[in-house]
Amino acid sequence: MYVICYGKSPKALATGQKLISEIGGRYVTGTELITGSFVLAEGETNCAIVMVLPLEAAVKSMEETITDKTRDLPVIAVSPEGRYAAVLRRGNKPYEKGVDDIYSAVVKALGPFCFSGFEGKAEITSDLSGLVSRYNMTVSNNDIFDKFNEWINEGGKINVYTDLPIVFADPVIDPMSYSLHSYPYDMRDDFIKQYKAAKEGRLEPSVFITCTYLGDEEDDWNLILVPKILSIGIEIKTKSDPDYCRPAIRKSLINHLLNPEAVAKVASTYSARESDIITGLADELNAELVTFDSDKRAKAKIPMEMTFSPEKRTDTATALAFMASSEGALTIRRSTSVRGLVISVAIARENIILP
Repeated sequence: MYVICYGKSPKALATGQKLISEIGGRYVTGTELITGSFVLAEGETNCAIVMVLPLEAAVKSMEETITDKTRDLPVIAVSPEGRYAAVLRRGNKPYEKGVDDIYSAVVKALGPFCFSGFEGKAEITSDLSGLVSRYNMTVSNNDIFDKFNEWINEGGKINVYTDLPIVFADPVIDPMSYSLHSYPYDMRDDFIKQYKAAKEGRLEPSVFITCTYLGDEEDDWNLILVPKILSIGIEIKTKSDPDYCRPAIRKSLINHLLNPEAVAKVASTYSARESDIITGLADELNAELVTFDSDKRAKAKIPMEMTFSPEKRTDTATALAFMASSEGALTIRRSTSVRGLVISVAIARENIILP
């Protein structure tokens, strides 16, 4: 049994060395794999290439480095910190016979905290159900959702577009089933154009994972998944009209290109916890209601100083949104109304966006 490791970072080198010392093997360089100068030594028949890289990088490297000398070998991906191991390619005869033994040896060498079970892909996402359940996502169309899952389970590969920087440190999307197309926040306009092109049928049916508001019109071609990861901080005057406030808040979110269905928490001051505006909005958005007392609010270290007003003011709405999101990233900083309503919005830290 033998492992041939490839990795770059100090963590990857340490993890690879651990595998080599316990199983037996050696390191190779990227140059060897790409140029085809890689040569199997005598007796290396029961072996596998171990890509000690993040999962998506391992898949990309595997595709870039395949040569006549490596295409028959099994490929196993191991995260640089040794927290997961996945069989990416089982290889061809005679190598495929030993891949299960090698994979078991790799998992054992990495220790009890290694996340495994990837061969059936059930613990990542055999279909989209696990992803939707884990991040409490709203599904735009259940019929399309079922069709996509059926296609994935039959071995099909689908395109996933997102303007949320999804990470693979704790894998949620299997790149063997999904082609991920990621748009940074400052390219949201391009992301929206991509969605419009897909909706018009100029692209294959695709999955869009986003908190961006893409309109209320029905889409019978694509699947939109909206994770509930936004927190709204609300500041209201005592005599504010509930019938005005709720639609005004929804409209403000949409005007900022945020989907109201992405709201997970509605945050208010402790004194306003029983307000019809606050409780009604939480019910309407199917969001959790959280409250904070004045001491906690005063201690919140809100990012960005207020520069639009020369006088010192307490930014209650932003403080509430910031705290409710576990000090995440602010998306709306003080959207105000002349009728006694102020809201701020932040993206939660403990999710697929901010690892």
